[in-house]
Amino acid sequence: MHKHWQYYGMDYIYSYDLLHCAAVANPVRHRKIIMKLPILQVASSLLGCTVMSTYAAPEKPNVIVLYYDDMGYGDMGANAVSPHESLTPNLDKFATESMRFTAGHSADGVCTPSRYALITGRYCWRTSLKWGVTGGYSKPLMEKDRFTIGQMFREQGYNTAMIGKWHVGMQFLSPDGKAVDLGNQEDVLAKNLIDFSKPLTCTPADHGFDYYFGTPASLDMPPYLWLENHQCLVKGAVIQDDGSVDFTQAKPARNADLKEGHCPGGGRKGAYDPNFAPKDYLQIQAAKVQQYLAEHAGSDKPFFIYIPMPAPHTPWSLQAKFKGKAGFKYGDYVIQTDYYSGKIFDALEDPNGDGDKADSVKGNTVGFVSSDNGPETMAQSISLKNKHDANGPFAVVKRDNGEGGTRVPFLIRWPNVVKAGSVSDHACWQGDFLATMADYFDYDLGETKAPDTESFLPVLHGKPMPEKRRAGFIEHSSGGQFAIVDASGEWKLLDGTGGGGNARTWNADDRLSLKRGKKGGTPKQLFNLKMDPGERKNLLKKPNAEAQAKAKELMDALSTIRSND
Repeated sequence: MHKHWQYYGMDYIYSYDLLHCAAVANPVRHRKIIMKLPILQVASSLLGCTVMSTYAAPEKPNVIVLYYDDMGYGDMGANAVSPHESLTPNLDKFATESMRFTAGHSADGVCTPSRYALITGRYCWRTSLKWGVTGGYSKPLMEKDRFTIGQMFREQGYNTAMIGKWHVGMQFLSPDGKAVDLGNQEDVLAKNLIDFSKPLTCTPADHGFDYYFGTPASLDMPPYLWLENHQCLVKGAVIQDDGSVDFTQAKPARNADLKEGHCPGGGRKGAYDPNFAPKDYLQIQAAKVQQYLAEHAGSDKPFFIYIPMPAPHTPWSLQAKFKGKAGFKYGDYVIQTDYYSGKIFDALEDPNGDGDKADSVKGNTVGFVSSDNGPETMAQSISLKNKHDANGPFAVVKRDNGEGGTRVPFLIRWPNVVKAGSVSDHACWQGDFLATMADYFDYDLGETKAPDTESFLPVLHGKPMPEKRRAGFIEHSSGGQFAIVDASGEWKLLDGTGGGGNARTWNADDRLSLKRGKKGGTPKQLFNLKMDPGERKNLLKKPNAEAQAKAKELMDALSTIRSND
C-alpha cells in the first residue's frame, strides 16, 4: 500500500517587489538578473502597473542558514501526513512563515560533499573527494582561494559568522609544525602526532567567515572540543547550575589538558576535552548564536550566520529533559534538535535575551533551513518501528542518490518577499540559495565562482523561471554514483543499477528490498518523478522510444556537466 504524503505544492500568485519589477534572462549564466530601477523610475512606472506590490524588501536583509545533519524529509512534521505526532513543532511553525519546497535537494547523500557544495556553489565531486567523507583530523578539502558564500556576503558589507559543525577539513599541525592528515585516528595524543596548542589553518575563519565557533567534524568524530577562529579550546563553553552557558572560562588547549579514549556521550575513540559534553552541544550552539546576535544585531552592518547543527546525526546524545519524549531515542533526539532550533528562532525576536522584542531582527532576516542528506539507516529502522517515517514518501536513505537520500527539508523564510505558508514544487539543490542571494544583490558570479548554481529568486516572488536554464542538477551518492534531475524536476536518470551507497535500503513502501547495484552499469534507471516520486518503476527495464530518447538526453547532459571542470 502506498504512503500518502504532501510532496507537491500549489501555485500561488504573489504581489511583486517593486524594486524588482523588470527582469531579463542571462543566456550565458542561465540566471535571472533583476534590474533595480531608480526610485523616480519605479514611482513613475507604477502608474502603469496593474499588479502592485504592497511591500518593499529591505535592501540588505540579515541572513541565517540553519543546516541539519541527517534530517530526513519526513522528520519535519510540516512535510508529512503521518500517524506519528510531529517531532518538530518549532520547525513546523517556521514553515508556516516560509515557502516550503517539496523538491529541494542536497548535493550528495553524505555530509562532507553536501557541505562543501552548499558553501561554494560547486559540486564536491569536482574536488579530490570523489566518494565518502573527511575525518576530524583530515586535511583541508576546500582550496585556499575557493569562493564561498561567506565571502560573497562579506563583500556585500555583512558581518559573517559560522557557528557549528564544519566537516570540510582543516589543518592540524604536528609538534614540529608540520601539516598532518590523520582522518579519525584515535591515538594522536599517545603518539604525540598533533600539538593542540598550535593555531589551525584553513578553518572557516579563512574562508569568508569573520568569526567561527564550532567543531571540526561530526559529533562521532574526534577531537571532541570547541574551536574559536583558529584555536582549539578547553572549557570552550560551560553549562552553569542555572542552565546558562558560560563562554568566559575558555582558554587555548594544550595536550596535557586533553584525554584520549571514549568521550562520554560521543562516538569513536579519540582526543577530548573532559569538559566537552555532546549532549549539551545544541544548547551551547544556540547560546552562541544568541550571544552573536546580541553583539551584532544592533550594528549598522547586516549579518550572515551559517549555523550547521551536528544533529540528528549520531550519537543521539540526549539531555535528561528530552529522554522518553517521543517514545524512541531517535525521535527524542529530533525533538531536542527542534527545541534548540526554536531557541535560535527566538533569538531573532529577542537578540538581547531580555524579553524585550523591541530589538527584534526577525522581520528583516532571511532564513534558509535544510539538511545535508536523508536519514541514517539506523534512524529509519527505529523510526519505522515507531510509526515515524524519516525518509517520507521516497525510496532509500542517507548515502544513496535516490530521492530519500537527497530530497530533504527545504524552507525559505523572507518577510515581505515570500508568501508565508506557501508551497513550491520547484526542483533545485541547496547551492542555488547562493545564486539566489547573488541574484538579489546583482552580484556577478561569472563563470567560475559558483558554477553549478542557478537562482530561484523568481520562484520566491511567485514568478516562473526564465526559459533559458541549466539542463539539470546532480544528485551524487557516497559511493560516487551520479544521477541527474532535469530542469523541470520531472525526469531523473541514475547512472547505475542501484542506489550507489547502502548495501540494502528501503523502497518507497518501506520494504527493505533495494540493493546496491553497479555504478555505471546497465540498465540504468529512469524515473518520471512527477508521476512516480517514489522511484518504483524503472522505465529502462522495458524501454519504449520515448524513454530511450529521454535517457540519452539526460546522459548527454550529465556528461556535459561532468566534463565542465
